[in-house]
Amino acid sequence: MAPAATAVGATLDDVAPPVRRGWGVALFAALAALYFGVGTLLVLRYNLFDPDAPSRVANAGYVVFSRQPHLSAIGFVWNPLPSMVEIPVLQFSRWWPELKTHGLAAVVQSSLFMAGAALMVRRIALDRGVGAGWRWVAVGCFALQPMIVVYGASGMSEAAETFFLVWTIRHLAQWIRSDRVGDLAWAGIALGLGYLARYEVVPAAVGVALLVAAVAFRRARAAERLDSTILCVLIVSFPLACAFTIWAVTGWVVSGELFATLSSQYGNGSQVAGAAERGGPLAGAASDDWVVIGARLLGMQPFVVIAAACALALAVVRRNAVVLVPLATLGPVLAFAAWSQYSSTTFGWFRFYLLAIPLVVCVALLCWSPDATGDGARRLGAGLLTASLLVGAPVTVYAMSDQRIGNQQLQFGLASLVDPHGRPAGEQWYRRLMVNDRSLADYFDRRNLPDGSVLMDTFNTWGIWLSSDRPRQFVITSDYDFTAVMNRPYDFGVRYVVASNPAISDADALNVRYPSLWNDGAGLGTLVHSVFGATGDERFRVYRITGRPVPPAS
Repeated sequence: MAPAATAVGATLDDVAPPVRRGWGVALFAALAALYFGVGTLLVLRYNLFDPDAPSRVANAGYVVFSRQPHLSAIGFVWNPLPSMVEIPVLQFSRWWPELKTHGLAAVVQSSLFMAGAALMVRRIALDRGVGAGWRWVAVGCFALQPMIVVYGASGMSEAAETFFLVWTIRHLAQWIRSDRVGDLAWAGIALGLGYLARYEVVPAAVGVALLVAAVAFRRARAAERLDSTILCVLIVSFPLACAFTIWAVTGWVVSGELFATLSSQYGNGSQVAGAAERGGPLAGAASDDWVVIGARLLGMQPFVVIAAACALALAVVRRNAVVLVPLATLGPVLAFAAWSQYSSTTFGWFRFYLLAIPLVVCVALLCWSPDATGDGARRLGAGLLTASLLVGAPVTVYAMSDQRIGNQQLQFGLASLVDPHGRPAGEQWYRRLMVNDRSLADYFDRRNLPDGSVLMDTFNTWGIWLSSDRPRQFVITSDYDFTAVMNRPYDFGVRYVVASNPAISDADALNVRYPSLWNDGAGLGTLVHSVFGATGDERFRVYRITGRPVPPAS
């Protein structure tokens, strides 16, 4: 008769040999190289990227390469961690300029975080005693899933969010199993760091706190239940509370705004409201149709609802909350994404449902029990992994290629690489992103201008700054003297002003200060250059400063 440790119905779940740390290092290195290679190919060969990624590189670049380098130049609208990781990477741009000019520093960041997330999936499998065969299937289901590959290569913050939340799942599951307070503390640290990557970690922290409270209350003796529950919730919540408070207070001290992403003219709320007023593709992304929302969630991972139902059923049957950990951690983030899209609070991007992928994989792995009980549950976990690999991945590929579901160029744009004739060249506007920004940067670079010669608000012109070989020639929004220079550019040696089209975005300080700047130069100078964007719209006008504006006649 086989030992209990091998009594598993799934044929791949053999007894695993002692695991060497070298396998984990090799896995991390291989996946990081894969994601970075894919991202570099997409950016340098096909000019295919999401502008959010290089814009975060620009935030990192302001810290070290602007006229007035300082840490607060990283900005307070978006979470700082991805850009902070990119700051040391940018030091190598003197040897490989594309790390800055094409935003490849972002690809380095996302590659490392997504490879780390895959490593955490492997660690969960090891913690649960999953055999070598199914362990590698689980890692493959996550690490090689098409959307995971794309967003490991994208340079965006989804990779960091995924890493920290899967890290949370691992330690929270360990705490429920062993009641080690160290695991609860590590789960809290992961949530705190995750908040510095994306604000959506807050709903995850709420779900985690509720689960921790329920488990602690059930475990403790009657006389200690209240104290034990409060203490456990404080341990897991304290790091995020610190990160939340420090980030908000620092933003208030530096910029005068506690929550810039909500209140700033550059924040997410302002962008969504502006897009709704102007209409077009951005407004359409925030669809309140539940059919569209469901298609995006199930297109990302068609077995997410089944996995959630199985987890709830197993928790009731086993009377063990460990299988609920992925639901408590990732479920609130997915629910928040669906609600935000329905209420038009944010753009309904397909990528916001990315966490459905690790949710299913982690539920499947937590069906395994280290004590070798519950063979039926193991078969259920093996079934979820098999279905995700054989059915889930093809469904995701189909969803990515459909613009109604995979509604960003990093998804549907990939279809044009596989079938270049499937979409007319004129419709492939996403392949021309930042091309004219780079040409305008070259326009200024060729003039060998002194520092502080070009005034612009980098909310819209970050691509120009990022592409330039002479970034100190620009007076930008994060400079200490930006407001003074904007009020009197002719007194500070400014030679050119870059105006952004207010019809495309009204969150531009220069347009607020000079309402007629776009139309006639507001009396500051004469029009010398105009730049059109990827979709054929005029984006920038360059005015050469000719002197003080003439006041209107009384």
